[in-house]
Amino acid sequence: MLKMTRFLTRPIHQSYFVVALAIGIIVGTIIALVFRINFFASPLWLAVTTILLIIAYLKPKSALFIIALIAGMLISFFRSTIELQGEDYIRQFYDQTITVTGTIDGDPNSDEVITKFKLTNLNFGREGGEPAHETSGNLYVSINFTDQIHRSDQVTLRGKLLSGFGTYSGYLYKPTIQKIAHPDPGDWVLNLRNWFADRIASQLNEPENSLGLSYLLGMKTGLPDDLNDNLRTVGLVHIVVASGAHLSILVEVARKIFGKLSRFSGLLFSCLFILLFMAMVGFTPSIMRAGIMSILALLAWYVGRKFTPWRLILIVAAITLVANPTYIINLGWLLSFASFTGIMILGPKLAQFFYGDRQPKFIASIILTTISATLMTLPIILYYFGAVSLISVIANLLILPTLPIAMGLTFLTGAFANIPLINTAISFLTTKLLDFHIATVNFFAAAKFFLVAIDPYQPQVFLIYIIIFIPLLVGLIRQKMLKSKQIEHQINREKICQDTANGPPPSAKKPS
Repeated sequence: MLKMTRFLTRPIHQSYFVVALAIGIIVGTIIALVFRINFFASPLWLAVTTILLIIAYLKPKSALFIIALIAGMLISFFRSTIELQGEDYIRQFYDQTITVTGTIDGDPNSDEVITKFKLTNLNFGREGGEPAHETSGNLYVSINFTDQIHRSDQVTLRGKLLSGFGTYSGYLYKPTIQKIAHPDPGDWVLNLRNWFADRIASQLNEPENSLGLSYLLGMKTGLPDDLNDNLRTVGLVHIVVASGAHLSILVEVARKIFGKLSRFSGLLFSCLFILLFMAMVGFTPSIMRAGIMSILALLAWYVGRKFTPWRLILIVAAITLVANPTYIINLGWLLSFASFTGIMILGPKLAQFFYGDRQPKFIASIILTTISATLMTLPIILYYFGAVSLISVIANLLILPTLPIAMGLTFLTGAFANIPLINTAISFLTTKLLDFHIATVNFFAAAKFFLVAIDPYQPQVFLIYIIIFIPLLVGLIRQKMLKSKQIEHQINREKICQDTANGPPPSAKKPS
């Protein structure tokens, strides 16, 4: 009892409350979405949360760790309530003809027959002169092909609303466009991206052009369906989802160029590159995760500190879920975090298991990183797609090392598009490398013998994580126990040395 009291009253560092808050937000979001908890809409809950956080921060004791956890759950309940109430409002219009105005989120995906896009910032029209109703949530829209709409445009649609799926609250199939309003002033970042993409397209054919644009600018909407399916089958869908791999390349370039001026210049231009890339790609769940994580890591590097990987993962997950609780069921968000978790947590453990205290060499490091990311994303891919190639690791090893080169060549293709001879040479090299990537993906996707196929949406596949994490947990416990014994042994040795230096106690001395 005394030990428990001492533990609960033991002072701890304030950073643990940030971790507790993040865990509370993640757990609270899952609970809120599963049980549809939607009665925390009052701002009073934010006031209660603020008071709890002040108490926990000013009195940093172990017993108050639970208060920070509860505060995080209340934040997630409040934020999730907004989304759930928006979904409930939209559901009442299922199978009805509606008029809705919203903003196009992300690039519309067109195949010269159908144009598909995501509609957010919804405003439902009312009949009889009643004011329109603004609500949260988003709609999946599929209309006849048009090239008149772009990202950030505001459109008014009229059509029959069908039930939603995944993270979408509803589905509009072939509605009529009532009105299109382009933003004023226009999206200059989007215009810059499209201008540069047109320069690249003038030098490359399809599908090399679409693959190069997906690498460099995150424009994966133009990828052919068969190539997209093969990327998923081979476990390479993450290379065309703009995320951490792309940002790490940009950050490395910025730090090498501008870091020579000063440490602050390296930080500033790296952050600017990240924000510009995020604006070009669009604020998708995966790019938000990668962007926030990269900026936090850069700030820690600048002040000479280092984030523990699992803390960084928890904090960034909490931040993105506060931005949008439905990210937790978004495929891009899940794959992004799973891949990063494999690289940052599972990868070092595998390296330690095989190499001990030695650092693996370049090729070995790539192999271990690829295996780690593949293992962590395997259950998610099996759950959503029901198929994965057993030799996807080999495909990753062939493509990932050349991904920075492919991005660089694609950039140079656009940069030198108007310079004769040079543009021909660069576009030739770019085409050959992208052809190698496409051939690699198609070859491994066609190897049906190595393809594991099951029915999708089987929750049992997530038991694979138990197989992965139990050895890690056992190893961590053993490591902590050995470290504790070493510390205890060191303390005993120091005590013995001190007693020896002081001589025997007076009672042990012989009388003269």
